[in-house]
Amino acid sequence: MPNTDLVIKNGLVYTTTGFVKAGISIDDGKIVSIASETELPHSEKVLDVSGKIIIPGIIESHCHLRDPGYTYKEDWESGSQAAAAGGVTMCIDMPNTNPPPNTLDKFKEQRAIASEKSIVDFNHWAMPTKKDEIQKIAEEGTVGFKFFMKSAQYPYSSETSIVNDADILETFRIISKTGLPCLVHPQNQQIYDLHVKRWVESGLVKGYKNFWECTHADKSVNLTTAVARLVLLANSVGAKLRILHIEGEDQINFVRMLRKAGYEFTVEMNPVALFPIDSTPFLTDDELEVNWQAVNEGLVDVIGADHAPHTREELSKAEVNVFESILIVMTYLEHSLPLFLTEVNKDRISLERVVQLCSENVAKHLQIYPKKGAIAVGSDADLTIIDMRKKKKLSALGMYTKCGISNYENLEARGLPVYTIVRGQIVMEDGVVIGKPGQGKFVKPELGLNVTT
Repeated sequence: MPNTDLVIKNGLVYTTTGFVKAGISIDDGKIVSIASETELPHSEKVLDVSGKIIIPGIIESHCHLRDPGYTYKEDWESGSQAAAAGGVTMCIDMPNTNPPPNTLDKFKEQRAIASEKSIVDFNHWAMPTKKDEIQKIAEEGTVGFKFFMKSAQYPYSSETSIVNDADILETFRIISKTGLPCLVHPQNQQIYDLHVKRWVESGLVKGYKNFWECTHADKSVNLTTAVARLVLLANSVGAKLRILHIEGEDQINFVRMLRKAGYEFTVEMNPVALFPIDSTPFLTDDELEVNWQAVNEGLVDVIGADHAPHTREELSKAEVNVFESILIVMTYLEHSLPLFLTEVNKDRISLERVVQLCSENVAKHLQIYPKKGAIAVGSDADLTIIDMRKKKKLSALGMYTKCGISNYENLEARGLPVYTIVRGQIVMEDGVVIGKPGQGKFVKPELGLNVTT
């Protein structure tokens, strides 16, 4: 048999037909064989992963890497290091950068930055706030588009928002012609503004928790009305919609009702809806259980980390003026997978479901499956190797993200990624990132592939 670049032996491998005890042979960045050890091609480089599980590389399609414009919070080098440390083999960054990638030239500039810095493979959500640029950016290879259905908040510009229903409808109409998906952060701006007005008039104008509790007082009405508008507008023109930040009983029941009525859209939930932090006081134990049920029953299609790094200084300013600062820090690139694997060990969710939500379904939605998101002959050799027995106390100490904050300080995780492999290259080993900036490659979608709904 001819030599290959790498052989991984003695693993329990997640394949398209389920888990099998096998080895994987990799050559030129691709999987060339999945077989027993005696049937694998020879390689000078052999990785023995006895007692460990090999799953498709985690694909993170909701991360704010802040590059360009806010690189004091995060950049593509630090963000992709954090990704590799967390078992992530591909990142899609959100477009609320400065400038946002809403023109072809700006999109190319953002790609050039990531090409120089990223350790993992990548693409970018583009901002569709300049309608005459949408088709050009699509032809350049973006995986899709994202906008906020609310007015801009510190520190982002108005170029990140589309609030008017007529503008949203026309934006969906243009995007639908590209065959690409569109992500939307939902909000009913008028209801939100009403709550802000009441909050200011109350005199309790300090502290992000006070602000959060006030502006989420009628959260179900705020967000369910926004979701209804988005689904109706997108379906009317055949746009592929992914709704972000779905959580809680009212939203989930509403989504279930829309699905039963035949409307098509993709649902994303974030780890913060499943693993509560102090900054989200509005989540009750009952709501958490409802969120987990939605994940397990299949109502949720994808998990997006919503990695949102900011500085401690910015967070503290919210205690003085919430309108000139940020409300929440979320650093999930390194800790999201360990959190889920911990719950696998508790039998709260199956490992198969985690793979679907964090890799397989994401790749399908991005229209890059089975190139990514699958362990199959011919697929990219993007692999996350996990040790379900390994334990670690989560901490900001040693994290790769620039902001240096962990939302789960001292929480003991059981189940950790021990190798991250991108196209056959080991970029993380036992928690230490060894990949180099520039190793990551820009990955274009293949239009016409199935999209998760």
